[in-house]
Parts: sequence; structure tokens; C-alpha cells
Amino acid sequence: MNRWIQRAVLRLKRIETRFFRLLVRRAPAEKMLRTRILKQARRLGRFYFDGNSDIVGFTYHPIPFDGFEHVPHHRGSCEKRLNAILNQITISPGDWVLDLGANVGFYAFSLARLGAIVEAYESNCDTFEIGASLSNLYKCDVIYVNKPISVANLKYLRPHYKIILLLSIFHWIVKQEGRQGAIAILRDLAVRGDFIFFEVPSNPDDAMYKHPLFSSLDSVKTFITSTLPDAEIKSLEIDSDWMDRVIWQIDCRQVSIDSF
Repeated sequence: MNRWIQRAVLRLKRIETRFFRLLVRRAPAEKMLRTRILKQARRLGRFYFDGNSDIVGFTYHPIPFDGFEHVPHHRGSCEKRLNAILNQITISPGDWVLDLGANVGFYAFSLARLGAIVEAYESNCDTFEIGASLSNLYKCDVIYVNKPISVANLKYLRPHYKIILLLSIFHWIVKQEGRQGAIAILRDLAVRGDFIFFEVPSNPDDAMYKHPLFSSLDSVKTFITSTLPDAEIKSLEIDSDWMDRVIWQIDCRQVSIDSF
């Protein structure tokens, strides 16, 4: 008897659905995606999540597509930071890039335009939905993954990337995974990547999450060199608009699993 009731309810639901579709005109897919992206952007900041927007309606990075310039964002010097990276590295078509803490995808989409295939990890669901919808809307070679980077999730990564981006995310990894877990993650990434571009706070007054490892330029450099003794590091762009955070280039081409 229950089976017949379930079938009857299902038939009624299908009739209701057909009637609803006759009444509601479907908007073009592109318009629907744009509306969805803007709606999600307005949701950001309503609840605080580590490493994401803390102001309602703000994305952390700018959305790098025409028509979204009016969406407010926190970081205003992303183009300079991107250029600092591209002054060191040439992207060739088919190069794999790993962007950890990709946010709405400023760096992921910018590198994909140059021919890279980008894995973009973003743990915040609302921000992830914006990035994934943008990738769908513009048919980009950016694969969004709604997971945090953690020791447990290293198994999902590819064996090799030309570039790995750790921009303003690693201190959150330390908070979430602990110091030893974060060290294990950085070492694992160094074996997989030719180059890591690394940015963390380097000022005791900077960041929502504060840690002695990230209290000065010397403490950051000491942490990197002690964690990756076979890597070559150098400082690139200084973001004077964001508490003088430095992008560090870590050349990992001489790093192997035997290094640790």
C-alpha cells in the first residue's frame, strides 16, 4: 500500500513541476550563473570562517572577470603580486598549478588564461561556489575542490605541479593542523612542486590568527629554511598595503623525499 501511495505522490509532484515550468520562464544559463555568483558574494562575511571574508558582502580577492568589478574585496594589490610571480616563472600551456586557499580564483583564473591547468582548493562553501560557478560560466581550465588542505587530504593531490600557491593560507594550516602537521604538509608539497610561492603574516600585529612563527621576516625565513633545508628561497613582492606581507619564492627542484 505504501508503495502505491509513494507512486501517486510522485506523479502529483511531476504534474506540479510541469505546471510550475509553464508558469516560470527560465532565464538563460549565463544570466542564472551570474545571478548566483552575485548572490553568493553578498552572503560572504555573514558568518566568520578562518581565512575568509570578515566583512559582509566582501570577497577576499577581486573577481577577475568583466562585470564583477563592483563586488568589494579586501586585497587591492593582487595584480602586483601576480606580476611578481610571473616575472620569475613562465607558464606554458598544460602546466599544472595547485592553488591552495584559492578563494574566488584571482590567481587560478589569471594563470589559466596563460595556459595552465589549475587545481583550486577552497574550503569555504560559499566562496567555493563562486569560484566553481565562474569556472563553469567562463569554461576555464580551473578545477575547484571544496576541501581544506590537510595531512589527510594530501592523498588527493597530483604527483607533480610546476607551481604551488600558498598565499596567505599557511598560517591557517598551522592553526588547523598544528605545527608538525603543517611542516609535514609543506614538505610533501615541496616534493610535488617545482616552485612554491609562499606568503604569510610577518608582523605581530597582522592576521586574525597570530603565531610566533609569523611574527617577523626573520622568523618566517628561519621556518622555511629549517623545514626545507635543500630549497632555495628569495623574497619577491612586498605588499605595503597589507602589513608588508612578503611573497617568498621557494625553489624546490633540489628537494626530494630523502631530504627530511
